[in-house]
Amino acid sequence: MDILHVEAKYQRIIALPQEFIAKLPKTIALFTTVQFIDSLPIMQKQLSNAGKKVILQQPRHTQYKGQLLGCSTNLELHDDALYIGTGLFHPKALLLRNDISVYTYDPISGKDAVYTKEVAQSIRKKVLGAYAKFIASKHIGVLITLKPGQQKAYLAKNLEKDYPDKEFYYFVDNTFQLQELENFPFIDTYLNTMCERMGYDDMTVEGMSLLNIEDLEALRTDQFNA
Repeated sequence: MDILHVEAKYQRIIALPQEFIAKLPKTIALFTTVQFIDSLPIMQKQLSNAGKKVILQQPRHTQYKGQLLGCSTNLELHDDALYIGTGLFHPKALLLRNDISVYTYDPISGKDAVYTKEVAQSIRKKVLGAYAKFIASKHIGVLITLKPGQQKAYLAKNLEKDYPDKEFYYFVDNTFQLQELENFPFIDTYLNTMCERMGYDDMTVEGMSLLNIEDLEALRTDQFNA
């Protein structure tokens, strides 16, 4: 089946309020969603004219520099970030792996805010709890999707070698209804090979834990940023 991706662009050009720009640090990593990407050059120019150094990155799976997806949890940032858009779902991706502050400006409501690493602290604690459950468990369910861009079954190829004391069961589908996992009560805990946000936002399924396979490897090698 052919898949066509259609970009839904916001029809107005956005400019940042000068009083908000004044609150920002001297160096800032600038991000927005595809809806507002056409306004990015204008906002970048505003920031530069105000003496700010603007950093643009292009996360994986994106079409443009400065575009942010909710699954961009692997970004390594050393400077504070500015997110232009609505909600906390996307900026939370910047907070999960980075010791930074994220400034946000909602172009629809005109409201701004700043979030610090404390927002992600509770998620990190739950990840450590899911890891402890994995270590103590015998029967592990591995969730694998067939979706392009999210199909990362290769990450699971060494599980049986790295954890010979455990039994792994592989669940393959295009889209999972997580409540259906209740039909497999013999599974002690689940490993997620799909979008990492599932392991953060859908961490518990009817009392069963869900751990991202990337976090499992990071914890196993003492590289998890807790």
